[in-house]
Amino acid sequence: MKRVILGVVSGLMMVTGVFAQTRDYITVKGKVSFPPAKEFQEKYPFVLKDKAMKDAEVYQTIQLKEDSTYEIKVPAKTPRMYSMDVFGWDRITFWAGNDDLKIDFRGEDTAKVKIKNPPYIFIESEGKDNQLINMLNWETYQNYQNTIAIGKRQYMAMQSKDTAMTKSLTDMMMEQYDNMATRAKWYVKTFKNDPQVVYALGYVSPRREQEFILEYVNPLIAKYPWLKEAKEVKENIDKALAAAKKTEDGAKFINITQADPNGKNINLYDYLKGKKYVLVDFWASWCGPCRAENPHILKVYDQYKSKGFDVFAISLDDNKDRWIKAVKDDKMPWGQVSDLKGWKNEAAQYYNITAIPMNYLLDENGIIVAKNLRGDNLEKEIAKLLNK
Repeated sequence: MKRVILGVVSGLMMVTGVFAQTRDYITVKGKVSFPPAKEFQEKYPFVLKDKAMKDAEVYQTIQLKEDSTYEIKVPAKTPRMYSMDVFGWDRITFWAGNDDLKIDFRGEDTAKVKIKNPPYIFIESEGKDNQLINMLNWETYQNYQNTIAIGKRQYMAMQSKDTAMTKSLTDMMMEQYDNMATRAKWYVKTFKNDPQVVYALGYVSPRREQEFILEYVNPLIAKYPWLKEAKEVKENIDKALAAAKKTEDGAKFINITQADPNGKNINLYDYLKGKKYVLVDFWASWCGPCRAENPHILKVYDQYKSKGFDVFAISLDDNKDRWIKAVKDDKMPWGQVSDLKGWKNEAAQYYNITAIPMNYLLDENGIIVAKNLRGDNLEKEIAKLLNK
C-alpha cells in the first residue's frame, strides 16, 4: 500500500514539476554591436515576429537602450518559437519555454564591401530549450560559408573558361544542398521527442520527404497537441502536393505581370513570344546560393541567347534598392520583375515557393519542360533542347 501511495505522490510531483516550470514570460536580452543609423532603424525596425519569414506578423518593436542593449519579455505560457529581425541585418529563431535567453547580434555589416553573409548567432541560456536550434544553426552557417566559397571559385573558373574546374565546383555546390538536407534529417531523428524538433523539420522538403516528415510529425502532434508549428509542418505537405501538381512536366505555368526595376509592368506570356525556352527563376538579393548561381545562368544565357533561350527572373526582395543593386552587381541582362512583397510574392505564393533558388524551364507556350535546374544541369538541359 505504501508503495502505491508513494508511486502516486511521486507521479503527482513529476506532473506538478512539469507545470511548475511553465512560465508566463521569459526574458530575452542582449546587445547589438553595430546598430545602424536612426533613419535606417525607423525604416527597418528591430522586431519580435511570429515566424522567420520576412512578412510574418510583428508582435513587438524592440527599442535599443543608449548602450545598444535591449531587454524584452516574451510570452511563454504556451511554449513556442519566435523570430527576431534585427534592422534587416540579422535574424534568429528561438524557443520560448522555460529559459531566459541572452542573444547578441552584430547589427550592421561594417565591411567596406557589404555582402549578405549573416554571422553565426548563438542563443545563450542556462537550460537546453534552444540546444537543437543552436546546433542546427551552426551546421547551416558552416554549409552557407562553404557554398559562398565554392561559388566564388566557380565564378573564377568560369571567367578563366576552365570547364573541368567549373563542372567540379558545380558538383560540389550541389553536394552542399544535399548534405544540409541529410544533416537536418539526422537532427530530426536525434531530437524526435522534443517539441523543438519542428525547427529541424522545417529544413526537410515537404515535397520530396513526405513519408519521412509524417513518420515524425504525427507522434509529435499526438504528444504536444498545443504545438501549432507541428501542425503547420503537416499542412505544408498538402501545400507542397498541390504545388507539385501545378508544376508537373507538361503543366502550363501561370501568367505573371509584375514591375521591372523601372516600374514598367512585364507580362510573362508576352515575354515568351519569339523565344524557344525561358527559365523562370525565383531568387533574391539576400540569397547567397542564388547569387552564387547567377554567374552560371549568365554563362548559359550568353551561350544560347541567339538560339532562343532567355530568363525571366522573379525577385523575392522587399527592398527595391537592394534588388536593383544586386541585378547590377551580378550583371544580369535578362527580364527582372518583383512585386516587392518578399516571400508573399504572388507567384511564389501560388507555387508554394519556400526555398530559393528555384526555377522552371518553359517552352514558347508556357509549358513546364523541366524544373530546379542548377549548375551544370541547366547547361546540359538547354544544350539538349536547342541542339536537337
